[in-house]
Amino acid sequence: MFKSLNRIRAAFAQASKRRRTTRQLNELPPEIRKDIGWPQSAQDDEIRLPF
Repeated sequence: MFKSLNRIRAAFAQASKRRRTTRQLNELPPEIRKDIGWPQSAQDDEIRLPF
């Protein structure tokens, strides 16, 4: 049971980190986003949680 809870907690942590990173990248100026290859319109590639 604890293994399952740890996996769920890890999945939530990973999803939170990914959302935070995406938000920070979207806040960069357009010139910098273009230089690093970040798309103009961010796609919703939200990870699917395993439950």
